[in-house]
Amino acid sequence: MPRTDEQAALRLRQGAARADKLDCPVPGRFVTGEERALAVHMARENQVDVSFDGGWPDAERVQVCFHPPWAEAEFTALWVEIRWAAKFARADHRDLLGSLMALGMDRSFFGDLIALEDHAYLLVLPEVAARLPVEWDKAGNVPLQVKLLEEPPVIAPPKGEELRDTVASLRLDSILASGVKTSRARAAEMIRAGLVAVEHGVEERIDRQLEPGQLLSVRGFGRIRLISVGDRTRKDRLPVTLEIFKRT
Repeated sequence: MPRTDEQAALRLRQGAARADKLDCPVPGRFVTGEERALAVHMARENQVDVSFDGGWPDAERVQVCFHPPWAEAEFTALWVEIRWAAKFARADHRDLLGSLMALGMDRSFFGDLIALEDHAYLLVLPEVAARLPVEWDKAGNVPLQVKLLEEPPVIAPPKGEELRDTVASLRLDSILASGVKTSRARAAEMIRAGLVAVEHGVEERIDRQLEPGQLLSVRGFGRIRLISVGDRTRKDRLPVTLEIFKRT
């Protein structure tokens, strides 16, 4: 069973059991990739389905909903927009998330924070949505304006930095070492420590073979997408193109 927070595990266990007992959809909080794997496990144990929605295709944090096989999933999260005067100040992802967490609300109430040049979007649960426009008024010394949106925003997929390299193989440790610019030994340590997810599921096998299009999430670093793989070179190495999304 995947390692995860005890309270998060209890919430998932109870949510799956309620969906089975009540025979209806039971929306829950936001989960990480590791918790997503646990949710699938809990759904299987209770003979119900589980669905996820993070508001946009590459979401790392997604709301969970357990539901009977005959019923559609129900998602309750709402979008908020955060704006600031970019002409006079800068609020980056770290500033915004830090100020949000300083309000004392549990991280599981919130999805991904999508920070742009002069505004950001955040998917939140109804339990805390009304508090944010009132309480979340600053990120450091930068004044914020927060409002609930009636319609989902149009979010363009982020563009990362392109990296071209050659690797010995498509093993996870090899691709990770290239993307993070570290040794394969260090990459293997990171994988075994549970710091790396493949397609949002924590992967601890260093020899996992990757395919073009797959996304790695690296705790404390960001994300790496394997874009393409070329033909082997005369030195028996594989040319790869990676897209790097560093966490700011």
